[in-house]
Amino acid sequence: MLFRAWFYFRTGYSLYIAFPLGFISTVIVVYSLAIKPAIESGGAVGGYLQTLFPHLVNFVIIGAVVLTPIAVSLGLYHMKRTGAFEADASVSTEANPYIYKAVPGKEEQVFIPLWMLTAKAIARILDQQKNMTQQEKRQFEEAIEKAEKLMAGSPVGVKK
Repeated sequence: MLFRAWFYFRTGYSLYIAFPLGFISTVIVVYSLAIKPAIESGGAVGGYLQTLFPHLVNFVIIGAVVLTPIAVSLGLYHMKRTGAFEADASVSTEANPYIYKAVPGKEEQVFIPLWMLTAKAIARILDQQKNMTQQEKRQFEEAIEKAEKLMAGSPVGVKK
């Protein structure tokens, strides 16, 4: 319960509080420390910036229009072209307890029992027909034993 609340807190804070505040703060700081002093100093650059960004609202609108496609492109690049996302997904997968345990619900209550019954029936049929080698019989037994461990709530496999 405590860890679940901690997860919800971190998600809510980072996405819905810290991100918007950080974005707004960055916009205000950049406008106040870069754009506004350049406008006030005059000159060619100041005149151009005065035309483009006469007020903070104009800066926000133009910035959003320019930065949104850039941010989306960078996010797409991060997901598709860098090893960073692959590494993140790999670590998250390895840390996920349900990679090594049965997922509660339909997997635990329907799929694994059904697979076990199917495997046992196939093993029985092959054994009766004398079409199964000792190695295949051992593989069936090992797989069924692992499925039974999953059903009992124990993990299978080895965490990296």
